[in-house]
Amino acid sequence: MVFCVNLHVLLYPESPPQTEIKETRLYNTELKMIKKLIGNSLLGILIFGLSYFLSSEIIILSRDFILWGVGAIIAFVSMFLLTFLSAKYTKTWMPTKVILVAALLGIMLFAFLGLPSWKFSTKVAPTLISLILGVLAGHLSASPGFRSKTAILMALWAFPFLLNLQIYSTWVHYIEFGTLTGKVQSEDIIAFEALDKAGQTVSNETLRGKVTVLDFWFIGCGPCWKKFPELQKVYEEYSTHPDFELYALNRPMSSDSPDQAFTSIEKKSYSFPVLKGSQKIMDDFDIYVYPTIIVLDRDGKKVFMGEIEDARAVIDDLLAN
Repeated sequence: MVFCVNLHVLLYPESPPQTEIKETRLYNTELKMIKKLIGNSLLGILIFGLSYFLSSEIIILSRDFILWGVGAIIAFVSMFLLTFLSAKYTKTWMPTKVILVAALLGIMLFAFLGLPSWKFSTKVAPTLISLILGVLAGHLSASPGFRSKTAILMALWAFPFLLNLQIYSTWVHYIEFGTLTGKVQSEDIIAFEALDKAGQTVSNETLRGKVTVLDFWFIGCGPCWKKFPELQKVYEEYSTHPDFELYALNRPMSSDSPDQAFTSIEKKSYSFPVLKGSQKIMDDFDIYVYPTIIVLDRDGKKVFMGEIEDARAVIDDLLAN
């Protein structure tokens, strides 16, 4: 009899109480939720950091290499790939909205904390918009069953490419120089005096009767040095004209050596003349962006403010009259 009872216990062990089973299931469910929450948070932080980093690097690329339109395309494509691929490979365990929010927060935090000034933020606004549209396009592409998806995606993709049709460069020109074409109307003659390498004074009075191109620059200005080859071409093209003058007007910095403005140009084998200016000259001409090209007519009035590539037509018209 005892043997039968023991055999029954072995064959049919007593099942755990229902309360214990429910607690175990609840524990397992909570553990999965915690793991999922931690995983979502870590991936969200990673996407947030990548979004911030990409925004910063693309803005630097656009600024340093003057690739505004190309930068907008790179911005859009980068954020599209980041958002789309993240959503595609984590869709089984992470909501796509978390990826969307993390990417957008990274861009917005960079826009508020990573940009040096309000004016610069305005100048790069098309790139910031391209970053945001790239995120939206990636999120939309990874979202199934969205009505009119194709039409919306085409519209989003069109934005950065349209910027390359001189729209972005025109926008930057307007923000930097306050004019869309570079042409300005000024009735005032700005008086100034600067020194050449020989210590001789060059002023608005000595330049009267001449069509004068002034290139405002400083030694530590990377974009200035990138523009000097074009400035050299303009100088060589017009220097033989008796009514033409061109000067690279240097803004001296506290870290410059006394003759560094002249020697640094000579070391690069440029032949255009250099003038050593002052902060007062920069202020009087309203120079806040470097490099800036100013063209003065024969009376000494400012008729152009912009980039060297856009100044040729103005120079030709002035020399023809």
